[in-house]
Amino acid sequence: MARRSLRIRLADALVRWAAVLKPAPEPESSSPEPPARPRKRAAMSQMPGLRAPLSIDKAVRNRDLNVLKREASDALAALGAAHAVVSSARLAQIQAMRPEVDRGEAEQDVLIELAGDYQAWQNDQVRLFDALALVLGITVPQGRAFDQIDEDMESAAGEHLNALAAEYQRRLLTDQFEAGPKEG
Repeated sequence: MARRSLRIRLADALVRWAAVLKPAPEPESSSPEPPARPRKRAAMSQMPGLRAPLSIDKAVRNRDLNVLKREASDALAALGAAHAVVSSARLAQIQAMRPEVDRGEAEQDVLIELAGDYQAWQNDQVRLFDALALVLGITVPQGRAFDQIDEDMESAAGEHLNALAAEYQRRLLTDQFEAGPKEG
């Protein structure tokens, strides 16, 4: 029960943060068509094979641990909020379809498939908020990661960091190629 109340408080805090961080609307331009290039660039930036690799090495060596923690928290909060929005929409879709199934206007298998999809989104959302709670609860010391390491261990730590960065990039590329090309 305590975890549920923590999640509810966390969700409420995220909603308040989102309301505060909502960007101001941009002034309308005289051109009726939005430019297509930024949209294409944004889509390409999500594909690890088509964007510049994330420099984990630079981030770990040059950034304060508190900054990294905040960035990780922000990213998890945004992804969790996105999952919450989709989960809510899936639930509304299920609730709207239930009377149709009762009247025989829709197949029960479709409703069962939608319910399974909703449950998957809900499970992912719970895991995301659990990860966010974990990251928010981590205490990090002041300074950068390499400030916490003895000088004689910096070389080994650098090699380990390079291996972690390579594994991260390998995983991104593997996920991209296993997913295959997306239509749309």
